[in-house]
Amino acid sequence: MLVQMIFASVAVEPDDAAVAKILTQGRSHNARQGITGVLCHGHGIYLQLMEGNRSAVNQIYAKVLQDPRHRDAELLYFAEIQERGFANWTLGHVRLEKLNASAVLKYAERLPLQLDALNGAAVRAMLLDLAATAAIAHK
Repeated sequence: MLVQMIFASVAVEPDDAAVAKILTQGRSHNARQGITGVLCHGHGIYLQLMEGNRSAVNQIYAKVLQDPRHRDAELLYFAEIQERGFANWTLGHVRLEKLNASAVLKYAERLPLQLDALNGAAVRAMLLDLAATAAIAHK
């Protein structure tokens, strides 16, 4: 069963080195597990979309809940899907602060983004828009 999950968390160490390590580890692990998706970071939070086999996605999320780099993780969206929306990325990358503020505010109540104000369907729509407009980096 193919699923898509989106979660958000507070970035404990939101610096470039921590993000680079998450991306390197995530891409390697995702390639082995058949997971695709995107990691967004900025405003002190992480937003991540994962898609793949349900058990593999759930296992990764369980690890995130134990990962000291994340705090206050919240599941925003989880659904069965027919096909991948992010098949081109083992773990794409988006720096939220580099996006035009209006592109983010189209999907969020305010900036900086706050976990308690995020809507799963809106975040999913934003990520699909970013994928469609090639705003997701491969490296």
